[in-house]
Amino acid sequence: MRTYLNTEKHLITLQAESEERFLAELRAGNYTAESPLVVKNPYIINPLAAVICFNTDEETTAEITVKGKAIEGDLSHTFAAAKEHVLPVYGLYDDYVNTVVVKLSNGKTSEVKIEVEELNVNKALYCRTTPEYFGKDFMLISTTTPLIESARTVGFDYAGDLRWCITNLQSWDIKKLENGRLLYTSHRTVQKPYYNVGVMEMDFCGKIYKEYRLPGGYHHDAVELENGNILAASDNDFNDSVEDFVVEIERATGAVIKSWDLQKILPRGQGKAGDWNHHDWFHNNAVWYDKPTNSITMSGRHMDAVINFDYDSGALNWILGDPEGWSEEWQKYFFKNVTKGDFDWQYEQHAARILPNGDVFLFDNGTYRSKNEATRVDPEQNFSRGVIYRIDTDKMEIEQVWQYGKERGAEFYSPYICNVDYYGEGHYMVHSGGIATYRGKHTDGLGAMLLNKYKDEHIHLTLESITVEVQNDQLKYELKVQGGNYYRARRVSPYDEKTNLVLGKGELLGGFGVTPEFMKVNFKDAETELPEKHNLNVILEEDRLAIRASFREGSQVFLELKGAEQSKFYNIPTEVHDVTAACVSFEVQNDNDFQFYVSREGLSGEFGIYLNIDSKRYDTHLSVKL
Repeated sequence: MRTYLNTEKHLITLQAESEERFLAELRAGNYTAESPLVVKNPYIINPLAAVICFNTDEETTAEITVKGKAIEGDLSHTFAAAKEHVLPVYGLYDDYVNTVVVKLSNGKTSEVKIEVEELNVNKALYCRTTPEYFGKDFMLISTTTPLIESARTVGFDYAGDLRWCITNLQSWDIKKLENGRLLYTSHRTVQKPYYNVGVMEMDFCGKIYKEYRLPGGYHHDAVELENGNILAASDNDFNDSVEDFVVEIERATGAVIKSWDLQKILPRGQGKAGDWNHHDWFHNNAVWYDKPTNSITMSGRHMDAVINFDYDSGALNWILGDPEGWSEEWQKYFFKNVTKGDFDWQYEQHAARILPNGDVFLFDNGTYRSKNEATRVDPEQNFSRGVIYRIDTDKMEIEQVWQYGKERGAEFYSPYICNVDYYGEGHYMVHSGGIATYRGKHTDGLGAMLLNKYKDEHIHLTLESITVEVQNDQLKYELKVQGGNYYRARRVSPYDEKTNLVLGKGELLGGFGVTPEFMKVNFKDAETELPEKHNLNVILEEDRLAIRASFREGSQVFLELKGAEQSKFYNIPTEVHDVTAACVSFEVQNDNDFQFYVSREGLSGEFGIYLNIDSKRYDTHLSVKL
């Protein structure tokens, strides 16, 4: 007997169904500004958001004010005139009865009470700033340790109060787009340990407007270009290498219109950092486009190197970092230090970017602070920092012109993740999000990996994040959160002049392409059922078939989709690659657990699902209709 798999709905579909339900209720009822329809968490993934819905006889604007616990925490926004009002409410408090004031242009005013239960989410240990400085902004920090149930992507106001939360397993960077929405990662994975389907355009309610799916998946970082397109860190051939590929995504269609392969730009085995391995030889964690020089800057953690190359030709312009370990032919791309005073090269850095004046701004993790194992710095004596280098590309000279963090020593030391941000000359943010201590001692271990290593000793493991803002060398803001590590921080305004909830279902753009088939395989039918040790899990998604199972490393495994007239065969790779740096830990990683996905592009018909494992063919008794 065969079991036919039902299609698991995409989050975009679930959100659309939720929206359709509350719109139907609004249109069927007699909801007014005095007695509105209130829907908490309308798009499923943000329990600190709501929509207030009502109708008016005539077109009128509506101003809402989400009342803060103090007046400085009030958030206000005025929406365009309409008869049907669906007003997005951001910045609710948890464990609190929130008050939202609704004021119409006809003079009518009403109050709406929205009670939100307490969330099991890490709160700020402290936030040191003033409302005059920080205003109505939120500091968003994206989780890198979602294995910890309370470590979710969150946002805090000036007082350190929790005002924003995304509850599903998403990570990587968050950036605000020109249209006022957020550029954030997809919640779906394509490969271990953390490669995602692509990036999403999402509003502060958590509503997804677009998911841009990439053939090679997505990781770490993406940036919006002036023309609206998106540059994103991706992968090319996962079986050969990872984190050495970048693509340009056409905004309207999601199609990849240009790509750059770092294996065509750099040597694979030179300049090795302390965590280098052959598969993850570069470990790119930043993408930045500089218009004045028409160039792309990337950050190779596993080479201790920031590189810059021409957008059009891909030709290498320069390498910033310690030149030790690079052969003579590559030395011409490095800068000579001419700093008069304190200077340090960066090690295993993150989030490199070019400032408007051409300076290079990055987070120097300082991991090991040496390319030579014999001279590594003990983590208890180490430091991390935000640092600005001034470079002269004609003379190939470099000068260190600003830093923050070195003076704080080990308390600010993060051997992985983290970022910096630029607000204006002399006004910077530095986020040290990967601080970890084990049994009271700072460690070079990465929090996302330590959760696996010390899964039975979490009581001895402390993970935390410190985010600071410095203006004219004065510390203006400091936020500390314990209970997890946080990949990056972004200061954003929840409401702005572009805030507008657009009704309707989001779009799936781009795609995975047609999954390559393998030659026909003839294996002998097994005389037994598929052994339970393989832990087979098969899910039919809206755009792909997901296979997750356990196999012995090096096993010969094929997925067979058996149709009425012919079968399709797909090779499931079972090679285990070294993972020396996992920036995010979505699940406990076991070497014998594998993921494989078949795109639904080009597939139609009815298929039985079989696994061919080491010359034996097992019938899973599952079928799909595509």
